[in-house]
Amino acid sequence: MLKLFRTVFFVCAGLLMGATQAKAESIGPDCNTCQGSIYSLDFTKVDGTFDTYLATLTIDTSGYTGDGVRIDEVAVKISSGVDDAELTTAPGGVQYWKLVSGGVSAGGCSGSGSGFECSDWKLSSPGGAFIPSNGPLVWQFTINISGPVFDFASTNPDLLPSIKVRYVDENGNKVGDLVSEKVPEPTTLTLLGVGMSLAAIRRRRAQR
Repeated sequence: MLKLFRTVFFVCAGLLMGATQAKAESIGPDCNTCQGSIYSLDFTKVDGTFDTYLATLTIDTSGYTGDGVRIDEVAVKISSGVDDAELTTAPGGVQYWKLVSGGVSAGGCSGSGSGFECSDWKLSSPGGAFIPSNGPLVWQFTINISGPVFDFASTNPDLLPSIKVRYVDENGNKVGDLVSEKVPEPTTLTLLGVGMSLAAIRRRRAQR
């Protein structure tokens, strides 16, 4: 009994510690709009008083299959409501980017979309983060949320973190699909759930 109590205690303690540690998931290269790139989103609570999170979007474009030469807008969503946000890291330096509340549409940062925060290339001439043949592109946001933080493990697609990314040509025109994905993909969660169910069935059969 004492051994069982100790096991339960350490498992619960680990879960509580994990609630404030970094959560990270990746999608790609084969999701609906990924176009060969791999997108990783992670976020960590950065203070114990307010609901402030450090969210990092990392894009590995080494396998990119589209015709774009740059990325000029990205957006992340980790909660349905945001009180305040700041862009703290962006390719080339944050001075070349501006933060816009809302998501990304075909025309760029849209200014709409509850909970989204968009990093927009702010110079008037066409530009953005050049797509490298290898090595990641990184955007980092400090976000103070006004609602519950989303969970990568949620079975409700509306409560999954989301990303949006716009690829453009040398003239700043969108090319290819607008990347708009949940992280992780709901289909991935479904397959994971099926796999876990099958494994549980096999265990029960083996114990008979």
